[in-house]
Amino acid sequence: MENGNRIGSLSITPTVGRQTPQNDFGTVFARTAQEVVRTGAGVVASLVPGGPAVSAAVSSISRVVSTAATARGASAMPLPGGAGGAGSATGTVGTSGQGEQWDLLAAQKEMQAEGMKMNLAYMDLQNDMQKESRAHNAISNIMKVRHDTAKAAINNIR
Repeated sequence: MENGNRIGSLSITPTVGRQTPQNDFGTVFARTAQEVVRTGAGVVASLVPGGPAVSAAVSSISRVVSTAATARGASAMPLPGGAGGAGSATGTVGTSGQGEQWDLLAAQKEMQAEGMKMNLAYMDLQNDMQKESRAHNAISNIMKVRHDTAKAAINNIR
């Protein structure tokens, strides 16, 4: 007795090698940290009054992060100071002087304040979009009810 729900023939695909590159978290994290430091150097240097000192500190951080990224890519050994290059980078900033640290802290606070302003603007935009969506849905529902009522009246006349 044959059941019609059976799977006919099976095709088995042989195992193939990996087609996408294997990216370890630590390597990707170190590369990302390196890019953040590289792109953030100009922004921080322009915001802080002691530009040359901050630029020197940021470039030394960049060197530490790039060295960490190279070391991480070359071996699977964990970096000193924790995962990624962030732990070793903070030690470099600590040696640049107390005044620069306060300048960096002030710049960070300014950037956080700017980020909060942007978040508030984004939330306002979201609220406006939600109001518009609710108004559209209400009008759409009213028009649907009117259409259904007119359609029912026409069908009743027939």
